[in-house]
Amino acid sequence: MRVPEVYSQRSNPAFEAELAVRTASQHAGFLLPHLRPGMQLLDAGCGAGSVTLGLAEAVAPGKVIGIDKQSALVEQARTLAAARGITTARFEVADVYRLPFADHSFDAAYVNGVLMHLREPVRALIELRRVLRRGGIAGVRDPDWGTSLYVPTTPLLEQWLAMRVRARQYNGGDPFLSRRFRRLLLEAGFVRAEASACVESAGSLEHTCRHAAFLEAQLQGLARTVVMQGWMDQGAVDATATEIKQWAQRPDAFAATTWCQAVGWVSD
Repeated sequence: MRVPEVYSQRSNPAFEAELAVRTASQHAGFLLPHLRPGMQLLDAGCGAGSVTLGLAEAVAPGKVIGIDKQSALVEQARTLAAARGITTARFEVADVYRLPFADHSFDAAYVNGVLMHLREPVRALIELRRVLRRGGIAGVRDPDWGTSLYVPTTPLLEQWLAMRVRARQYNGGDPFLSRRFRRLLLEAGFVRAEASACVESAGSLEHTCRHAAFLEAQLQGLARTVVMQGWMDQGAVDATATEIKQWAQRPDAFAATTWCQAVGWVSD
């Protein structure tokens, strides 16, 4: 059944805390070489603003605007910018489908961890292109869940990995979207697009525990859909959380996921 587009991690403090430690060097490294001082940049889906502020440093004295649909996250981003003394970044509540900016307002746009949640990603990319100037660029990035691997695995972990795909698709998203970013940018009217990928992995006790914390936070958000639809009960969700913790403590645990990313140009 077709349901309205849902962001499964809305109002999930545990997940938001995980995202709040992201950095521009880690999550926007593919875009940073294309940025120059003085650029005007839009971060669509900025969350708590940690990556946005790194982008602001890259384009200073240019201005950066971060937008997010969740007003609480926008307030967190404003607080973080004030704490770091960064005055070249501002944050607004806005929807990527309906950007409140005039045509040709920005030199660059950045979208991370957003498009895979959307039912109409090309529509969002067309809106991004609208607000970019001639010669402007857009950088997009998402994980591809089809590339996720966990070893050693268990039936419960396998069940959850399949269930999170089902929940994301039910909520209107596509967990395999990012492998098609180059084509989607061209469909949205960008004249040229280049794609690349990087792998995030966990293969030490420190990193598997860090990754498990992220998985548990992600589980809390997606479990709302899974339990509501009757695909798993709360007991199974709780058992999955325990299984994730136990997996992280194994001396042979390893995880890896490919993040696909692409840059599109408005014109050459």
